Amino acid sequence: MENKQDKPDDGVVILKKTEPGMCGGTDASQDTKAPKEILSEDMILFDVTSALSRGYIPSEGKRNSVEKLGYVSAFAAPVSNGTFLFFEKGDSFQKRAQKTRSWAYVKEDVFPSLVRFVRDRDIAKSNGFHSTTHGLPENFGGSVDIRYASGEKISFSNNQQSIITLAAGAEIANLFTKAMNGEKVELPVVSSLKEIRFEELRKNGGFTKAVLTIQPDGTGINAKQSKYDDPKIYESEKPIDAETVVAIKKNIEDTGILAWSDLPSNGFSYRIDKQLTFVFDDGREIIVKNDRLVPDQIGRGFFNIELEMTTKH
Repeated sequence: MENKQDKPDDGVVILKKTEPGMCGGTDASQDTKAPKEILSEDMILFDVTSALSRGYIPSEGKRNSVEKLGYVSAFAAPVSNGTFLFFEKGDSFQKRAQKTRSWAYVKEDVFPSLVRFVRDRDIAKSNGFHSTTHGLPENFGGSVDIRYASGEKISFSNNQQSIITLAAGAEIANLFTKAMNGEKVELPVVSSLKEIRFEELRKNGGFTKAVLTIQPDGTGINAKQSKYDDPKIYESEKPIDAETVVAIKKNIEDTGILAWSDLPSNGFSYRIDKQLTFVFDDGREIIVKNDRLVPDQIGRGFFNIELEMTTKH
């Protein structure tokens, strides 16, 4: 086992490293500067996904009944009027396993409960440890990304084994189920959507703009403008069938993209700025940029709409 620092001053110790050209193997490291106790009470992100040692928990809404639990994925981030929540659970972590997935934009501030959960379950004890075993057919473990306004954070991962206990997973399931049943922040109904505008601005002065106008009969018209390195602006206008419009609306509902506007940035620097503007019958507009921090399971919501408006039509 190697025990040398990757960099002299960053506190990261390489525990295992795959040899060049080696098939399989494990890369593992420990950030020795990662705190094992968090002082802040002001959590700004909770993102935990883990396979669990399968067990049974009380079934929601079913008296004297239990259900299997072998996987949880929970995400919470503050937004202007409350909290954006995402929760997925299943009896197994495996891709083919049956899972339930939902999101909610609730008025409640759920972070005090999550701060207590992290402390009571001593989640920070594994802070700074990351292990990746190459060649595994699936992720048998998970990852934790919890951040605080103070700059403190908890980050660890392992794709070989569960990273939290079944009891901790069951508590997450209980916390999120309860929170997601709380009072919701009102969002425009998708049936009142009148128009979607897409805008991509490139550093060289080029752009792609598209406007999807939804017709009374449920079909749409997609008008697109593009400019590349030459001065010419390319324009097109194409009809979109009702089935495609329905699929776009379903994507909006399934991913909760109308609630993404105030989510924090994912921290990545993009060379191209993109945004979607959703316009409703009452004149309300919601603008969503492409750099929002969202769970992986619904993260393609933006791209799915972009693809329909700029590539397929």
